[in-house]
Amino acid sequence: MPILRAHIQTERAGRYLAQFCTHAAAMGGGRIARLHPYGPAAHREVRVTAEWSDTSGTVTFTPWGECTLTAGTGTLTVRIDASDEEALTRIRDIVTRDLERFSRREPLTITWQRQDTPDGPAVRTGATPATPRRGLSGPRLQTILLVPAILLVIGLHVGMAGTVIAESRRTTAAADVVVVLIVVKIALITWARLRTRHRKAGRTPDRT
Repeated sequence: MPILRAHIQTERAGRYLAQFCTHAAAMGGGRIARLHPYGPAAHREVRVTAEWSDTSGTVTFTPWGECTLTAGTGTLTVRIDASDEEALTRIRDIVTRDLERFSRREPLTITWQRQDTPDGPAVRTGATPATPRRGLSGPRLQTILLVPAILLVIGLHVGMAGTVIAESRRTTAAADVVVVLIVVKIALITWARLRTRHRKAGRTPDRT
């Protein structure tokens, strides 16, 4: 017999227990098929009965199985005992859907754990964590932007060199001056980059 259990953290455990059992009792004698119109079990008649107190409740889905709820301090424990895997899935879906509907203002996170197979994977419902966005890191982006900047500086200086060489009477001297300016510019950019890296490295705490 497959079994599922969930320990739900909430300060309104008793309230959700009563809401679910009251709703189940209202469905008593009806067909759950209209709520789950898929699969062979959707064509089977299911009788629903519910009994509950302030701290515990049992909802029976005949012939699928039963759901037991226990309200504790800060925790609502739900256990499902089903006749087969398909019935287990259907009861789980009903419980999950109703509890999530009851807790719209403060959504519950429900993690179902198999009890008949302890090593089975947990099935979690509720809010889904956001997927981390992929992008370029700060240092990598700076390096990529630095290359076009250097090329732009070189291009500007080469253009200036062409103008100077064309108009200057001292062609050789002008060309030497331009080459020196280019070298100095590249050296300053490289020095500034290395200095920034050293500062960041000095600020990084030693984790060892």
